[in-house]
Amino acid sequence: MTDGDTQINQVPDELTMKIAALLRNGLGAQQTTTNSENLSLGIKLGGDNYALWATLMKKANGGRGRGSHVTGDPSPLLKTDTSYSRWEQDDQCVFTWIIQNLESNLVNNVSQYPTAKALWDGLATTYGSGTDSLQVFDLHKRANSLKQGSDSLEDLWSRLQGIWMSIDRRDPNPMKDPEDIQVYNKKTQEQRLYQLLMAVDDKLEPIKRDILKKEPLPSVEAAYATIRREVARVTILKSGPSDNIQRKSD
Repeated sequence: MTDGDTQINQVPDELTMKIAALLRNGLGAQQTTTNSENLSLGIKLGGDNYALWATLMKKANGGRGRGSHVTGDPSPLLKTDTSYSRWEQDDQCVFTWIIQNLESNLVNNVSQYPTAKALWDGLATTYGSGTDSLQVFDLHKRANSLKQGSDSLEDLWSRLQGIWMSIDRRDPNPMKDPEDIQVYNKKTQEQRLYQLLMAVDDKLEPIKRDILKKEPLPSVEAAYATIRREVARVTILKSGPSDNIQRKSD
């Protein structure tokens, strides 16, 4: 095993802030285009953020009708096909988009790939493969110990999602039977619900207890929505009518 294989896959603070912005504003708000041949995700693959980067890049290509160039489904056209020239043009466009969203120090190492799919698979092998136990352990540890602190609720949620995304990538559901998959996913949801509630500020303890009293337990997404509404309600009550009057007079 190389030194790179044993490094713990961390989600840098700067990256988590970008995750927060992406999740709050939506992928479309983060993408900027100057013409049909340019695409910017707002983040670049730097080696330790593959899971998030690959998800956004795949969605961006799919949103432009060129998802097959990274998924390989349907298969690439043969050179003898009458539409091959158009397919090749689209493939080179996707190849360019991927390159545009890599850190500059990675470009020289991957520019020799012949197609966008070959490039995509090469990046997945280099930066996204492997289920190193130390990395998985560290991700679970950080998910269980994460605290809101001075972060906003939205930033906390985004940080958790970034960790969960990395866990799913490196430690996928091992079940094969549909019923077993459903049971496994339910237990994962419960675990993530508990992680969210442990991370949220203690001043929201009453709403956390209310969520845990529900039968059945809500999904982690539903719990987050409930907490977010409560935070908004408390904020409005704190502002009070006198504040509203003062703002109007200003």
